[in-house]
Amino acid sequence: MASWRDWNRRRLRALREERLDRMIDALNEERRPPAPAEPEEAELLAVARMLKSLRGVPEPAEGWRPRVVAGWPGSSAGGRPEAAGSAGHAWDARQRDHARVRRREAGGTRSHRRRVGIAAAALVAGIALATVLAPWPGTAGLGGWLGAQLGLGPAAETDVVHAMERAIAQLQSYHGVLEKRATNAGGETWLVRRIEIWVDGDRYVTRDDTGVVTVHDGRRKWQVRPADRVVALLPPLPDVRPFDLEDEARAALRYPHRVVGREQVAGREAIRLRIEPPGGLPYDLWVDAEAHLPLRLRTAMQNGLQTETTFVRFEANAPVDPSRFRFEVPAGYRVEEENPGQLVDTPAEAAAIAGFTPLLPDEAPRRILAARDRVVLDYGETVIVEEPAQGPFEPQPNAALGSAGQDGVLEVFGERLRWRQQALEITVEGPRRVELARALAPDLRLPDPGGQPSGSGSASGNFDPQVEVSVDMEVERNSQQQVDGGHFPWMLDPVQVAGAFLLGQFGEQMGDPAALVDEHIRVVHNDGRRAIVEVGVGPVARVYLERLVRPDESGIWTVVGYDPRGS
Repeated sequence: MASWRDWNRRRLRALREERLDRMIDALNEERRPPAPAEPEEAELLAVARMLKSLRGVPEPAEGWRPRVVAGWPGSSAGGRPEAAGSAGHAWDARQRDHARVRRREAGGTRSHRRRVGIAAAALVAGIALATVLAPWPGTAGLGGWLGAQLGLGPAAETDVVHAMERAIAQLQSYHGVLEKRATNAGGETWLVRRIEIWVDGDRYVTRDDTGVVTVHDGRRKWQVRPADRVVALLPPLPDVRPFDLEDEARAALRYPHRVVGREQVAGREAIRLRIEPPGGLPYDLWVDAEAHLPLRLRTAMQNGLQTETTFVRFEANAPVDPSRFRFEVPAGYRVEEENPGQLVDTPAEAAAIAGFTPLLPDEAPRRILAARDRVVLDYGETVIVEEPAQGPFEPQPNAALGSAGQDGVLEVFGERLRWRQQALEITVEGPRRVELARALAPDLRLPDPGGQPSGSGSASGNFDPQVEVSVDMEVERNSQQQVDGGHFPWMLDPVQVAGAFLLGQFGEQMGDPAALVDEHIRVVHNDGRRAIVEVGVGPVARVYLERLVRPDESGIWTVVGYDPRGS
């Protein structure tokens, strides 16, 4: 039950919003608004007045001139007769003034343009003021609220997501306890994992419920494993964290979402967002209403199981004890090295350790990590990994394909680009991947989603199957949900989907099923949304596939047509 203090806070917030509503309604109706009760209200009223003034002077009602003349002193309504002549002269003077004003406006003079510039500057200043006003507890911010009232800015749910993105970007440190729980279809719930987290800039420490402690001090990464009495030295780059607040913000921005309510999470008021990935089941994300940070993530119930991850304790920008990042080997523990590498100062040092000379963009990396047969260049959120190329280059089955480097094949998968160049296999991962990859490979070409295929993918150079295959979208959507739940992962691979289609349609004409997929089908075009595979045996030369349900790496492939052999 809410306390009296909480109830009173909500009541005061409602009264504030009601007063602001009345102020803006009065301005819209050309009435004097009520006097503001607080400094914040006065600032908002000033912004609203300024925005209102940019509309221009409202036109008078039709037929106003006869009524003015009729009501003028000396008219038929009464008054001194001698004033009638003065009224007539005044009327003529006003008409001449209106004519001069119309001529000046039609001429588009410099002074008019100057006034427009001043008004535009005032509008920008007003919007900036409305944006930076401090939010009240439990609201998306007065700036967002005022923008919604005046028809400016994004909707409330968009405010929530963008506020979350900004809050995560500004987060310097935090301490939290994260719990993951599972619930089955019968309503039984159990604790899967509990992890305590300390984050300070690029450094972090985690401790799970088994006592395993993982530390990244910005230069080194290690793990203390009590059960094995081992301190394992791990590669510090690239670093995959078991938790990432930014991932949730990106997902909320990537897929359609809406606000569905407010609830208490770990003693804090939270806004509940419903995120709806295309073709998949919706899931929920709770965002702290005051701090705008994600507090809870709940998946959909799939295959009788639902998971929920919650920060049961969270302290934003909390100081972290520096001793937590101190490397110490407890008594009786042994140290194991898992090729962790070491941070070096120059590319020459990296080459001496790795055994090859790395390729470098013009922009110097923040850090360089070198290990045997491996160099990692750190550019903050983006990293470049270089290793000697070994064996044939094999793109991931559900990756899109572009072109780059010596083999002419570029793998595009999520935020990762991978290709071969000068006997090196290069992987670039992160938000700056395209910029940094092109600094190494100027000829790099990304796939064009929906564009026409080139090369040998189609005899005509078009995505135009000679035989179309009918598709039941309800079946495809159900299949997508099954894949989301961890079943039938082969449906993410266009080669295996094409093989299953060919075996189902043409049976024994396709020969050995295992050899068909492993040896006789190859992808010749994949732009991430459409793919073409060539078939080396049987009555079909090419199979055409599309991601009809969800056009990203998590979407299943569907056969939409094929070309008979010899056509």
